[in-house]
Amino acid sequence: MTLRRRILLYYSGTLSLSLVIVGFWSWFEFTEQRNEALQGGAEAALKHNPLEETFEIILYGGLPAILLGIVGGGLLMRRALRPIEELTEALERTDVSNLSDPVPRSGNGDELDRMTAVFNRMKERLGLSFTQAREFTLNASHELKTPLTIMHGTLEQTILRSETTDSEREGAAALLEEVQRLSAIVGQLSFLARADAGLMPLTRESVALHDLVRDLAEEATILAAGADITVTLTECQHVSVSGDRMRLRQVLLNLADNAVKYNEHGGGIEMALQRQGDEAVFSIRNTGSALAPDLEARVFERFFRGDPAHGGAIEGSGLGLSIAKSIVEAHGGTIAYEVLPDGRTQVTVALAVVLPS
Repeated sequence: MTLRRRILLYYSGTLSLSLVIVGFWSWFEFTEQRNEALQGGAEAALKHNPLEETFEIILYGGLPAILLGIVGGGLLMRRALRPIEELTEALERTDVSNLSDPVPRSGNGDELDRMTAVFNRMKERLGLSFTQAREFTLNASHELKTPLTIMHGTLEQTILRSETTDSEREGAAALLEEVQRLSAIVGQLSFLARADAGLMPLTRESVALHDLVRDLAEEATILAAGADITVTLTECQHVSVSGDRMRLRQVLLNLADNAVKYNEHGGGIEMALQRQGDEAVFSIRNTGSALAPDLEARVFERFFRGDPAHGGAIEGSGLGLSIAKSIVEAHGGTIAYEVLPDGRTQVTVALAVVLPS
């Protein structure tokens, strides 16, 4: 049965029941008048005011029928439209992680059931596309590692050979730098592909996050020294989280590296680690030109470099924040980017705190 027919059936049933109520009360009134006419004659029947009788029929028959129509119709329509709500909720829950899980079908063959079938086929195609893209990235990055390693070794040998001329050595050094950059990008792509496939290896242990943040402040100071950027650790509360120490350090270093790269000469960086309820919240703020509002939502996209102010003039592959996001989410945390009212950029990482036993 189609959805249209089901709604029409429910609506017709409600109207019919409402008419039965009105008809029953009308029959009751007319029967009462007939009995009075038979017992008391025409004078007794004429005592009833037609307007009053009409009002009683409307009050005791019409109003209950209207209420029944509203309440019953609402309940029946809610039942008829419930599959739409369920399908909408399923659509809202759909993401890359559950493309292999089909949405349950009602099996009644109506428009929504067919729509659910179409949606499930679409999820299958999307899941296959994501799987193929992930496998391609994994396989490509794996296959590229060997030739890149060979090129790296060959260029190093060329640079170290005594018979290599200065011009050849300069050319080989430039090529070696590009090979190293390409190797880093391949490694990052391989890491993201494994993370997408749920294959990111994590060693779970209690990590003193405050120690990592203090070390990060010292390392960021060294990174920022060349641009005369001031690094300040405003607050560092003692807090521990459960996770992989090296991966969490990688996240912090990526954020600090970005804060230095996208800063201004003589600017500043502020870091803070606080415990907020059951979460450890690390925030890093930096001066410098901020992203345009319409680009902020794309900051964690892969290979996203922002506007020209954040683009080719600055070294990088555009994968650092994507990697940071993957690691944070693998730890069950959240990461957010925002531009503060004073124009500074802030990235915030929140992770669950390890409660003392």
